[in-house]
Amino acid sequence: MEVRWFRDAFEKPVHLYLNQRDQLSRQDSDYRGRTALSPSALERGDISLHLRNLRPSDRGVYTCVADDGSWYEEGQTEVIVAALGTQPSISMDATQGEQTRLVCRSEGWSPEPEVIWRDRDGNNVTSLSNPTLLRVSQGLLSVSSYIKVKQQSNVFSCLVRSKIPKPDWESKLHISSDFFPGISGWMVAFFLTLALSIGAIPLLVIQWRRMDAMERKLEPMAAQRLREELECGAQSE
Repeated sequence: MEVRWFRDAFEKPVHLYLNQRDQLSRQDSDYRGRTALSPSALERGDISLHLRNLRPSDRGVYTCVADDGSWYEEGQTEVIVAALGTQPSISMDATQGEQTRLVCRSEGWSPEPEVIWRDRDGNNVTSLSNPTLLRVSQGLLSVSSYIKVKQQSNVFSCLVRSKIPKPDWESKLHISSDFFPGISGWMVAFFLTLALSIGAIPLLVIQWRRMDAMERKLEPMAAQRLREELECGAQSE
């Protein structure tokens, strides 16, 4: 009996079992060493294909053919391969004039993910972004999404979501007004504190002079009282 698993081309089998043995020399090189049929399962009529070390490029429709010369049957099944990428990172890429460009990056996705930008109030601002996809090794994708924002304190979140139901990755970035030119909040606080400190200096000087004069005035009185106490002590002895 012949058992043949293939994808696009019948003559390039993903796995071929013929004459009671695996015909590995006729196998598609992309699947070399990654496929197997269970001998014990074959005795029960189970011709399921075992595919190891799954890759994004393995996704697609597979056809299975069973033929013993007098009986022929075939069927198809679809393999869906999904990879959840890395936690997205957000950074400030550049500042030009009154705008700053943020970039959200994530790697290792399959299939192509969806990128969603939101502002502090949860509003979807994805329409302001420009997503770019870069294909990397073994069919996995890395995504870089850019968005331009106004120079004001805000919080932006970047959500990278798989189109196949899976957990989502989300990262947030708080943009402080300190990053932007002009008079920022901390500078206003600094100068206000400095002005109050300068204004308090004359008051401190006046208070110090009053205390110094009072101290000089009390010194003779304290000395006289100390002499009287010493004299009284000597008489009692």
